[in-house]
Amino acid sequence: MITLGRYATLAAMLALSSAACSPWTSPQAGRSIYAQNCVACHGDDGRGGAQVPDLTALAARAGGSYPQRMVLDKLDGYARGAVVYADAEMPNFGDLLTGRLTRVQTDRGLSRPLPERVIALDAYLQSIQR
Repeated sequence: MITLGRYATLAAMLALSSAACSPWTSPQAGRSIYAQNCVACHGDDGRGGAQVPDLTALAARAGGSYPQRMVLDKLDGYARGAVVYADAEMPNFGDLLTGRLTRVQTDRGLSRPLPERVIALDAYLQSIQR
């Protein structure tokens, strides 16, 4: 017998699997968003510089596991105008908040809606970890 909680879990998994397959949330879509919003400071390769964090080492700095929740929180916060992080000013990425929302699985089995552009940028950042 499937309980209501299991239906919710199944629905979340289906939503996530469809988000993972969407061309709008793919690493390739994220690469384009990165080129439009991030290259000027973080460089073509994502390695940053003296005053800018290396985005290819997010997982390494987090103990070897990509810190998706932290990255999504930061991207979503930057998009909403929270432009200062670790004494570095970030541009306002308001355009990242446009478009369709897709639910993303977070820790503890919960999910949250985020714009597909934020999810795509996160997918690209995951893909460039070294």
